Amino acid sequence: MPNDWIDPPDDEAPWGYDFEGDEIYLGDRIVEIDGEYIPLEKSETWIKNNGYKVNTEERQ
Repeated sequence: MPNDWIDPPDDEAPWGYDFEGDEIYLGDRIVEIDGEYIPLEKSETWIKNNGYKVNTEERQ
């Protein structure tokens, strides 16, 4: 077996990219919403940017 098959040269390559274009690495805690990867640390930001405010002071 060739040596380059034993230890691939791109071990540090990212697993993917989040909704802001930042790298996601193997083992990062993420969720997928509407086809976008959202790290749990950034989930509040994503929800504020993509969600709708609800007025809970008045009945519907």
